[in-house]
Amino acid sequence: MKTIIATVFLIISTCVVAQNKIITLEKKKQIESYINHFEIKNQLMGNVSIFENGEELINETFGSKNNTDATKYTVGSITKMFTSVLFAKMYESSKIDFDEKLSNYFPEIPNSNKITIKHLLSHTSGLKDYVVKNDSLYFWLKEPVANQDIIQEIRRQGISFQPGDSLQYSNSAYYLLARILEQKNQKTYKEIVADNITIPLGLENTFAIDKYSKQLNVAKSYEKRNNQWNEMDEFYFPNTSGAGDIISNAYDLNKFLLAIFSEQIIKLSTLKKMLPIDGDWFGMGFMKVPFYKDIAFGHGGDTYGTHAVTSYNPKNKIAISYIINGENYPTNDFAIGLLSIIYDKDYKLPEFNEYVPEKRFYALYEGVYGAEDFPMNIKIYLEENELKAQADGQPFFTLSPKEKHVFSFVQAGIEIEFKPFENKFILRQSGQLFELKKL
Repeated sequence: MKTIIATVFLIISTCVVAQNKIITLEKKKQIESYINHFEIKNQLMGNVSIFENGEELINETFGSKNNTDATKYTVGSITKMFTSVLFAKMYESSKIDFDEKLSNYFPEIPNSNKITIKHLLSHTSGLKDYVVKNDSLYFWLKEPVANQDIIQEIRRQGISFQPGDSLQYSNSAYYLLARILEQKNQKTYKEIVADNITIPLGLENTFAIDKYSKQLNVAKSYEKRNNQWNEMDEFYFPNTSGAGDIISNAYDLNKFLLAIFSEQIIKLSTLKKMLPIDGDWFGMGFMKVPFYKDIAFGHGGDTYGTHAVTSYNPKNKIAISYIINGENYPTNDFAIGLLSIIYDKDYKLPEFNEYVPEKRFYALYEGVYGAEDFPMNIKIYLEENELKAQADGQPFFTLSPKEKHVFSFVQAGIEIEFKPFENKFILRQSGQLFELKKL
């Protein structure tokens, strides 16, 4: 009789577990079909991995025949989560305190006697962003830059506010944090990541880049122009050590998150100190990743051509990581569709047309446009048979044809509708609309 009861209980328990599973077999098929839609329409390249209860249910690599499960991708600022975990480990072993001052390591940095490790980790130090040099969007890190020159640029830029008074995303803070790690450990950042994270956790496709790295099987970044994918220039990633130099894939990123939240690498009591609290979006190296009422934790990362997010929802034990290295459809919109399937929200599968532009109009579009309520002029010009736009003091971007007289720059969510016979265009971005006239 006891055997029968035990058997019945086992069956009931199994049914309950099956019922509580969020990503069912049907949803898995929906997700695979959803991703396949973007591949067939040649809109995205990348890699997606989804875990539930520690089990990988989805691992899709799409958009490039050359990419495999072992392909690595640049993941940008997700690197900051690695740097944060390294500091958490040092905190646990009493090698560093979050209240320790930056002046102990870089006394030459403005306000270093007031800035703490916690300020650096939480983007509340007041330091600016060395990636953006000369207070413009001119990126200077495509070629090797000496460490002392980067430190000098951080010093030159000064501060935006007093430590703890506000929040401003700072690559400078994390570059300095990586140098502190190197001073404390007498090793390179690459070696510290390997010794403390990737080797112990078996993350075979994850590493930090230094100038000696052989970047084998790392996916290139692409942008689509005139219906063709074109390789993009990228950062020289050793210039972003500790802030944006990690190479990984979606599977490894999920494994990393699962290890963090299961005390394989740091204690939960320490993790709680690192996570955002109350209404804050940023913690110390971790950020909230919300979707309706569900709150996950992780980090996002962007380079010139890749867009990545890794997140873990401790409530339902779902880990989602995606890396897009070729974007002709907004990555955020793609992610919303993906999450909508998982969490039973309505979504509409996007339609894509194969519009062929009428290039006879291109000459009419060319010129400099401006408006009193727009902060800068925009030059529209034709180069190598492509229509390009460049705002004052900014890098140019290529406009992709969408429909007659309408072009877009997906990466920035920009849409421009030309009115060639009225000598103006309408610019739409983030729900705002501007009318710029030819000057």
